[in-house]
Amino acid sequence: MQQALSSASSIREAPSLVPRRLRLPFEILLVTLAGALALTVNISHPPLVDWDEATYAEVAHEALHSHRIFDLTWNGAPYVKKPPLLFWMVTASFRILGESEVSARLPSVIAGIGTLVLMYLIAAPVIGRFGGLLAGLLPLGFYFFIARGGRECATDAPLLFFSTLAMYALTRAPGRRLWLGVSGAACGLAILSKGLAGVLPMIVAAGALVFIPGFSSIGMGGLIWMVGGAALVAGPWCLYEALFNYPAFLTNYLGYETLRRVTTRLEDDQLGADFALVTFGSEIKHLWPLLLPAAALALASVRKGLLAALRQIDSSIWLWLWWLIVTLAAACAVQTRLPWYILPALIPTALLAAAVPACALRGGRVRTISGVAALAALVLIGLHAPRRWRTINHAAQRQRRLSMPSYVLGMKARAAEAANPGGELFFAGPPMPTLVYYSRMRCNFVETSELAHVELVGAASAPAKIRSHDAVLLDASGKAQVIGNLDHEWHWTTDGASTAPPTGATARLHAAE
Repeated sequence: MQQALSSASSIREAPSLVPRRLRLPFEILLVTLAGALALTVNISHPPLVDWDEATYAEVAHEALHSHRIFDLTWNGAPYVKKPPLLFWMVTASFRILGESEVSARLPSVIAGIGTLVLMYLIAAPVIGRFGGLLAGLLPLGFYFFIARGGRECATDAPLLFFSTLAMYALTRAPGRRLWLGVSGAACGLAILSKGLAGVLPMIVAAGALVFIPGFSSIGMGGLIWMVGGAALVAGPWCLYEALFNYPAFLTNYLGYETLRRVTTRLEDDQLGADFALVTFGSEIKHLWPLLLPAAALALASVRKGLLAALRQIDSSIWLWLWWLIVTLAAACAVQTRLPWYILPALIPTALLAAAVPACALRGGRVRTISGVAALAALVLIGLHAPRRWRTINHAAQRQRRLSMPSYVLGMKARAAEAANPGGELFFAGPPMPTLVYYSRMRCNFVETSELAHVELVGAASAPAKIRSHDAVLLDASGKAQVIGNLDHEWHWTTDGASTAPPTGATARLHAAE
């Protein structure tokens, strides 16, 4: 156990058929290719999912056409609920590649692949190249990493990338103080990605300064470097919003989206305090075979002296453990129960999980009990991987099917407006971001009773009856017509059938785009 968990210089690497000078690029290339294959599955398929994907794409769409990247809007109204970095990335993608599902999701895909590469770079110096390769591949078995951390247009992907970049820079900081500035700048970009969650690497750094001997050299001056780097990157946007979008910035972003999400159960009061732990356990339960080599290593360490073995553990591994504790504790502390809040904790989990078989298979030997157990664990995880992948992809497809009704309704409104331009769209129900994005129109969301009494035109040209979830188009001539009803579109998702493409005028319009 002492040799297995000691510093990188004491961990012998497994033999490889790849020449030494090509080994590092080959492993990074393998991680990149695996990430690209996993994160690009069906990214061209519509629709963008309610709520987040369609909301963020619409904000980027309006920024692209208004040429105002600081004063963001959604459905024509000011949007200050989220920091701007993802919207800027998607706007740039739209400008370069044109608007499509691929260009909306591509920034997240790139960020997800970058996170995997950073994990390899963090792990390889500590547990060897084989361990680094495992660390870069293990997140591909986590549903929330695939969905929110790389495949969907969501703020979680850049948050994860820049948080991991901050931790990578932190691991290099004890030798070179400049890396602390890089780590702080990465924290600033993480803050611009998802707000308060971006400060977690700084909390990890502060704890490492106190609890982990290998990082005590950072000192208070090093923390000031980090805080200063974060302030220089994220401060200008915060100052701009505070000056020019007051009080919306204060009430919506700082008040509702930050403080209330931390202190209040906004989504579901029925979820218990253990929700985050249960979700986390569900995400990592497929890694249970790693308990076999972990138990073998623990048994060997007890025989040789537990305290001595603990002292030999590399400080970076202690940092990964502290990183896991901080991120998982933050997910548990936040009162708003959203399952993907455990996503930042999955990165250090993958690093620690990769360390177990890498240490057990030191020197490429499987003759020891721990080596045999590690090999058996990897085989079991590999055999379970296809089933895990089917589960992940099925869940992702189901999320898109749930948004298909509002997508079809939006495309119908878009086709009707294209035939008679200059119309205005009304929807009798709650806001539906997918409807807004695909209709390419500003949508008025109202109650059924309100819509029935809106002076669309005269009584003779108004719809005979307006029901809940009706979409009504008021064309330029003043004539109102019911485009469709959201409830009637649910046949797209019946019986768990795969997403069917739209037909007729809707299909032709979408193909023309």
